[in-house]
Amino acid sequence: MVSPDFIIAHENDDLAALVLQRDRWPDVDVALAAECIAARRKLRLKVPEWYGDPSLICPIALSAEQCSSTATASYKAAGVLGAEPPQEPSQKAIRRIADLTGGLGVDCWQFSKVAEAVLYNEMNPVLFEAAKANLKRLGCDNVEFSNTCISPSTLPDLLDSFKPDLVFIDPARRSGGRKVFLPEDCSPDVLALQDIILERGCLLMLKLSPMADISMLLRKFHCVKELHIVEADGECKELLLLMEPGFAGETTLVAGTLRFTISEEKAAAPVFISAMPEPGQLMFEPGPALAKSGAFKLISEKYGLRKLGPDTHLYISDSVIPDLGDLGKWFEIQEVTLFGKAALRDFATRWPGADVTARALPLSSDQLRLKLDSINKSGKIATALTTHIFGAGSSIGRILIATTIHKLY
Repeated sequence: MVSPDFIIAHENDDLAALVLQRDRWPDVDVALAAECIAARRKLRLKVPEWYGDPSLICPIALSAEQCSSTATASYKAAGVLGAEPPQEPSQKAIRRIADLTGGLGVDCWQFSKVAEAVLYNEMNPVLFEAAKANLKRLGCDNVEFSNTCISPSTLPDLLDSFKPDLVFIDPARRSGGRKVFLPEDCSPDVLALQDIILERGCLLMLKLSPMADISMLLRKFHCVKELHIVEADGECKELLLLMEPGFAGETTLVAGTLRFTISEEKAAAPVFISAMPEPGQLMFEPGPALAKSGAFKLISEKYGLRKLGPDTHLYISDSVIPDLGDLGKWFEIQEVTLFGKAALRDFATRWPGADVTARALPLSSDQLRLKLDSINKSGKIATALTTHIFGAGSSIGRILIATTIHKLY
């Protein structure tokens, strides 16, 4: 173990230089201290509660990089599992949770707040010992600990002993030093484990890469009742598959407050703009989770948004839709014109320094930005308001839209 005082005293040091000078502290495991400091730097914004306690040991910096944040771990515990008892007689109360890939223990820490008992299992013995000490220090007195290598041969005994209501697996998404996205390339191989878990009547929650293709996942896994797309800090952080034994219906996709099925999206009839958007109207741009979900037609039909075009996922509204408040950005339209040389010249002069986005155009956002920058020779600097120019294909032709960020509150 490493003294918290040593970690605090050197938390801003050059870590390579610190290790090279390790002979200065013969009674300190300086290599471990450097790894802990590197991990803490990653946890500073991700899990601030842990960063605030330097006595918590984080012996592998990569684990701090890959672990859940407080926000995403809380989402699993409260948002997916729910802290309240089931409302339907057919629902099974989740009292016992087995986390088979415990890692640093951030998810286990949050699970312990909503479950009667939690099993923390970790295959890496170094992480196992650190998490065992950390979780006890954090007051997680309802956690049991296991250091078992998960495989089809070892899993049955572990499950039969603990008897969980829900099993959580976050497989390692690295192989040979490279990132992998296919579930069969992860460790453990969750495709080989799903039947062992489901046939025991357990719910199964899988955390998978946000880069994975949703259609592919739904083909490879069965009994998937819900697929949650988790967004935090403006990024799509993870996909959560919630699998229920015997479930044979269509999977519900969940992005924030929006819940829908792929069939509902396919059947949706969007409304497209029929005239030029006007200054004062609002434009909605889907955020990462909503974009990953693919509910592009459904939100037009469900919320009365007017879509710019079939391939342009930008929407016009006369007011903010509260249900979409956290699922994207709202812009207030300042000026709209048809796309052309004269319009580009006018926008470059009138809206200097704006952020630029191209949608459904034969040029990229960077190319459109360079075109605007090359035209603007006025020397004007950006206006006080943050502006954003969208060049987009639409149902009425190619248009340029100058906007400012709309403050929701």
